[in-house]
Amino acid sequence: MLYIKRALTFISFLLISSSVYAQKAAVISSDVQTYDFGAIAEAEGLATHSFTIKNTGTNPLVINRITASCGCAQPDWSKAPIEPGATGVVKVSYNPKGRPGPFYKSIAVHSNAKNGRLTLYIKGTVMSRVAEPLITYPYSIGSLKLQTKTIEYNRIYPGETQEETIRIKNEGETPLKIHPDKAQDYLTAEISPDTLKAGETGEITILFDTDKLKRMGRVSTYLPLSVENGNGEGKKKTEGGIHIAANVIDNFSRLSASDKAKAPLAQFSLTHLDFGKLSEKAGGNIIPFIGGGKESENLVITNTGQSPLLIYSLTCDNERVDISGGKKELKPGASANYKVSIRPKELKTKLETFIHIVCNDPNGPVRLIKITAEK
Repeated sequence: MLYIKRALTFISFLLISSSVYAQKAAVISSDVQTYDFGAIAEAEGLATHSFTIKNTGTNPLVINRITASCGCAQPDWSKAPIEPGATGVVKVSYNPKGRPGPFYKSIAVHSNAKNGRLTLYIKGTVMSRVAEPLITYPYSIGSLKLQTKTIEYNRIYPGETQEETIRIKNEGETPLKIHPDKAQDYLTAEISPDTLKAGETGEITILFDTDKLKRMGRVSTYLPLSVENGNGEGKKKTEGGIHIAANVIDNFSRLSASDKAKAPLAQFSLTHLDFGKLSEKAGGNIIPFIGGGKESENLVITNTGQSPLLIYSLTCDNERVDISGGKKELKPGASANYKVSIRPKELKTKLETFIHIVCNDPNGPVRLIKITAEK
């Protein structure tokens, strides 16, 4: 009988001890079990979320290890024990690179908690990366490489300011300091950064302000740049520049249909002026003069509209082409003749360029006449 009583007492002690131990165990929980990233861009790199982990038990919580269902999900967590009532963090980073489309991943948290393993989930949709354009730098000013050396503001209205950007790169071995020299007052150049380290890229932003120009028509100008490289006595300066052109035109957005019907209308005798092979014309139309001769063709413009036609500009950006004659204003029904000339002796290769005509015809304020010639 005594033996039975002792056995019962021992069993009761074990049960009580087990109950007390259980009451003092750690208990793990999370603020959310599933986190939805929504739509994430592949190009933006890692997407990260931190789960808040809480110990609702009475003993310290220790996270032993965390495993993810995919190597694309990288976990990190609080290594120190989490005291009863305190919180820790499980941070999960998802790498979307090369994984377009929806995803759903699990993260298993292993700890000393009495409620066993805690499983967390992340989900979302990866938006495909847009292919980035390959930027090349084919132009040079010393060690400075440029994406382009020409800017064209095709159409710009009075009172308007437009900007264009050129990418640049330092392909030298020493820093380059870049600064614009004296330019037209309607141009402003902003260089960022103004000093490029070796291998560094930057931008030249050029602002064109018509308020400071105060005239209509085509503008063709040059923005000079100075590039300094090296340090101390070995410093070297290289000069170059950017060709800038713009067509400043009337703003016809407020014209009514009846206004357009009464507007001027420009018609051209040709749209392509082909001088052909100039060497075969040596005994023909070339007029001798000091320094060489010229080959000329005619361009006729007629106003078939009902209002005066204003020719704001009729120019060619190519210095081998000369334009003379004509009028700046044509009344309805009137025509004007312009002589277009080139100098064969200055032509080294095939010529292909354009005459730019800017006028007040709302149906075509900017017109192009193609010019071609062969040596």
